[in-house]
Formats: sequence, C-alpha cells, structure tokens
Amino acid sequence: MMISETAARRRNLLISIIRGILKENYEVTREYTVSEIETIFHFRKRDIAYNLDYLFDQRDEKYILKTKKLKEVQKIIRNHHQVFGQLETAKVLFIKSFGRFYDDRKNSASFSFNHERLRKIYSDLQPVIPILHWGMLPILSKWLMINSGRLPENDIIDFYDHYDMLTALLNEIRGRGETMETKGDNTLNKEMTFSVYTRRWGHADVYRIERTIDGWEVHHIAINGKCAKDGEGALMNNLHHDGIFFPEDGVKYALSNLWDDAEAGNVTTEELQKKLQQIADWISSVEKAVGENQPDWVNYY
Repeated sequence: MMISETAARRRNLLISIIRGILKENYEVTREYTVSEIETIFHFRKRDIAYNLDYLFDQRDEKYILKTKKLKEVQKIIRNHHQVFGQLETAKVLFIKSFGRFYDDRKNSASFSFNHERLRKIYSDLQPVIPILHWGMLPILSKWLMINSGRLPENDIIDFYDHYDMLTALLNEIRGRGETMETKGDNTLNKEMTFSVYTRRWGHADVYRIERTIDGWEVHHIAINGKCAKDGEGALMNNLHHDGIFFPEDGVKYALSNLWDDAEAGNVTTEELQKKLQQIADWISSVEKAVGENQPDWVNYY
C-alpha cells in the first residue's frame, strides 16, 4: 500500500483534532472558526488551504467536522476512553521491555543488535501496544507512514512491527514524541534577497524571493512569478534566461530541503535568508569558475 505525504499529514491532523477536543473537553459537533482551528488543532496555513475542506464542512463563517470524519473521531475517542485506565501500567511494561532494549543499544558501544530478542519483546508487547496507541494518540513522523506504506489506525499491531515504530512509542512515553508545529508559518510571505553573479552582465543580480505555501514567489527584472519548492518555475527560468551555469539538480535539492525545513519550523526567518544566500553563493561560485579559464574564442559556457 502506498501512503502519500498528504495522507500521512491528514492522519496527523485528524489525531491533532482529537487531542484538541479531548484537551478542551469539546463536543465533537462543535463549530470552529478558522482561527480556532489554527490555534487549537495546530493547522498551518498550508493545511487551511489544502486540508480544511477535506476534514470540515463550512457553515456560514464557521466549520464543523464532516459526518464521515465525525464518526471516525467518535470511534477513536471511544477507543481512547476504553484504554485510558490501563495506560500508566502499559507505559511501565513497555519501558521495562522495549525501553531497556533501546537504552542498552543506545548506551553500549559494544551492543549487538539482537533481532531474536526484539522479536520476543514485540510479541510480548502485542497486548500492550493498542493500549499505548489509543491511550496516547501519538503524532507520528510522516516518514514512518510513508516508508512503511501503512497508517497505524488501519492495523495497529502490524504498524508497530518495527524498531523505529516502537521507538516512536517510547519517545511519546518519555515526552519526546512528535508534535504539531505551526512555527513554519512565521517564515511565509517574508521578502528576502537572492543575490547571484552572472557572467552575462558581469555583476550580481538581486532577486526578491518569498516562501509561499506552495513553494517560492520570485521577483526580478526579467521573469516574475511562482515556482515549486525546488525552484522549478520562475527562479530556474531566470537563471536559464541569463545563461548561468550551475549544478541544477543540487540547487533544486537544496531549495526543496530548505523549504521543508522552513515549513516544519526548523529555521527562523533570519536563518532562512542566510541559507537562501548560501545557495545563491554556491550558484555564483560555479558560474564564475566555469568561465574563469575558458578561452575567449570557445565561448561555450
């Protein structure tokens, strides 16, 4: 089964909604403003644009869970309440078994990964795993779901049949689990500069660039417009238009990763500007180097 990034995100959003409802003791049929959805359920601006209508129906200026999602939420909340009284005992059992295995591996330089021991631990913990999952309702790394091709609620025991998934449960127990961050919104729509040297003009051109929910918005004399998070679109078109020689695949990789880091809230606005210029400086250095010793009569690059 293929799990897309969108499916993984929507799973986490649904769990975040449930956690918010439980924390605030709301009725599942409560209506919310967009601002409340952002604040209580930790929706990013991108989530509002692409996932709000998937999870909610609009009623005038407010939103209510879609009927299908409401039933799903009610079912998960029932599961949560059914196991909650057993949660603390389950945590202790999990730490004593898998927690000890994890700590042995982490703290011993000579530790040899014992697959048989892990299989025995996993087998013994199968009655405990659903209690932990429904009791804690963990937010999970999208990569655990994407790489495994599974969503935990579809088959909990099967999903946690892996060291990394068990580690995610352990981190949740120890207060180091994944969280729903909205700090990435702080770097949206902030104008920054992207200064690139071009041999065509013999000086640096300064692009104005903003991070958007879909990628980047680029402003320049020649070409203005949107581009994907890897720069495909207006940014790449500008660089090609000026005949700039640069490692395109590497630059796209860098821009895409930087966009993801910013969206996840891992960089501040100042750090985003600094890293954007580092990419631009990389482009400039390659552009200068490729023409440095090229004979004038060649004029290939």
